[in-house]
Amino acid sequence: MSFIDSSPVLKRIVEMTYTLALVIIISGIVGLVLAFPVKWLWNFVFGQLYTLNVLQAWALNVLAGILLGNKSADKK
Repeated sequence: MSFIDSSPVLKRIVEMTYTLALVIIISGIVGLVLAFPVKWLWNFVFGQLYTLNVLQAWALNVLAGILLGNKSADKK
Protein backbone atom coordinates (compact mmCIF):
# COMPACT_ATOMS: atom_id res chain seq x y z
CA MET A 1 0.00 0.00 0.00
CA SER A 2 2.96 2.36 0.31
CA PHE A 3 3.15 2.45 -3.50
CA ILE A 4 -0.45 3.72 -3.64
CA ASP A 5 0.28 6.33 -0.98
CA SER A 6 3.30 7.60 -2.89
CA SER A 7 1.37 8.05 -6.16
CA PRO A 8 -1.37 10.70 -5.84
CA VAL A 9 -3.00 9.78 -9.16
CA LEU A 10 -3.26 6.09 -8.26
CA LYS A 11 -4.51 6.97 -4.79
CA ARG A 12 -7.25 9.16 -6.32
CA ILE A 13 -8.29 6.35 -8.69
CA VAL A 14 -8.56 3.88 -5.80
CA GLU A 15 -10.62 6.35 -3.76
CA MET A 16 -12.95 6.99 -6.71
CA THR A 17 -13.36 3.22 -7.24
CA TYR A 18 -14.30 2.70 -3.59
CA THR A 19 -16.78 5.57 -3.77
CA LEU A 20 -18.35 4.27 -6.99
CA ALA A 21 -18.66 0.75 -5.54
CA LEU A 22 -20.30 2.13 -2.40
CA VAL A 23 -22.78 4.19 -4.43
CA ILE A 24 -23.70 1.15 -6.54
CA ILE A 25 -24.20 -1.06 -3.48
CA ILE A 26 -26.31 1.53 -1.64
CA SER A 27 -28.40 2.17 -4.77
CA GLY A 28 -29.05 -1.55 -5.12
CA ILE A 29 -30.11 -1.89 -1.49
CA VAL A 30 -32.41 1.15 -1.69
CA GLY A 31 -33.88 -0.19 -4.94
CA LEU A 32 -34.62 -3.55 -3.36
CA VAL A 33 -36.22 -1.91 -0.31
CA LEU A 34 -38.42 0.21 -2.59
CA ALA A 35 -39.39 -2.91 -4.57
CA PHE A 36 -41.35 -4.33 -1.62
CA PRO A 37 -44.22 -1.79 -1.82
CA VAL A 38 -44.41 -2.39 -5.60
CA LYS A 39 -44.60 -6.14 -4.95
CA TRP A 40 -47.28 -5.82 -2.29
CA LEU A 41 -49.40 -3.44 -4.38
CA TRP A 42 -49.10 -5.57 -7.51
CA ASN A 43 -49.98 -8.76 -5.63
CA PHE A 44 -52.93 -6.99 -3.99
CA VAL A 45 -54.31 -5.70 -7.28
CA PHE A 46 -53.36 -8.48 -9.70
CA GLY A 47 -52.81 -11.37 -7.29
CA GLN A 48 -55.49 -13.54 -8.89
CA LEU A 49 -53.85 -13.34 -12.32
CA TYR A 50 -50.13 -13.17 -11.63
CA THR A 51 -47.95 -12.65 -8.56
CA LEU A 52 -44.53 -11.01 -8.44
CA ASN A 53 -41.48 -11.84 -6.41
CA VAL A 54 -39.11 -9.16 -5.11
CA LEU A 55 -36.67 -9.25 -8.03
CA GLN A 56 -39.50 -8.96 -10.55
CA ALA A 57 -40.90 -6.01 -8.59
CA TRP A 58 -37.44 -4.43 -8.59
CA ALA A 59 -37.19 -4.85 -12.36
CA LEU A 60 -40.69 -3.39 -12.78
CA ASN A 61 -39.69 -0.43 -10.61
CA VAL A 62 -36.55 0.18 -12.72
CA LEU A 63 -38.53 -0.15 -15.96
CA ALA A 64 -41.18 2.30 -14.74
CA GLY A 65 -38.44 4.72 -13.73
CA ILE A 66 -36.90 4.53 -17.18
CA LEU A 67 -40.17 4.87 -19.05
CA LEU A 68 -41.92 7.38 -16.80
CA GLY A 69 -38.95 9.21 -15.30
CA ASN A 70 -38.61 12.96 -15.12
CA LYS A 71 -37.75 14.02 -18.65
CA SER A 72 -38.28 17.75 -18.21
CA ALA A 73 -35.54 20.12 -19.24
CA ASP A 74 -35.26 23.85 -18.73
CA LYS A 75 -36.05 25.14 -22.20
CA LYS A 76 -35.99 28.91 -22.47
